[in-house]
Amino acid sequence: MPAATLSRRELLAAVAASSLVPAACRNDVAAPPRPPSVAFPLARFPSGVRVTVQVGGHPVEVLRDGTGVTVRSLVCTHQGCEVFWDEQESVYRCPCHDAKYAPDGQVIAGPPPRPLPVRPARIDGERLLVEA
Repeated sequence: MPAATLSRRELLAAVAASSLVPAACRNDVAAPPRPPSVAFPLARFPSGVRVTVQVGGHPVEVLRDGTGVTVRSLVCTHQGCEVFWDEQESVYRCPCHDAKYAPDGQVIAGPPPRPLPVRPARIDGERLLVEA
């Protein structure tokens, strides 16, 4: 049986089509790298105290309790203003449009379209690692 030959146009079309196969379907692609982490000394975050730090140029709040740590973005999901914790009302408040978020970050008043996101974080020995 004679070998099949491809024209230059057919060969280029085949190469272009193979590049459209999603990476998850190809065996030659490694898993995507994990985002880099920012490390903080764990001692910087006493249990029950809300501490604001910068991660990737954005403010986040770290709240440590007896079971672990929660790292929540402090950037309002409406227009990107920095929210703050209002101790008197026990809510996060946005100064730009008086939006309010519940302690778990859910929207309870105002225009924000989404809750305040939680950032991936973990305790590693005496360090807190927060994904940037």
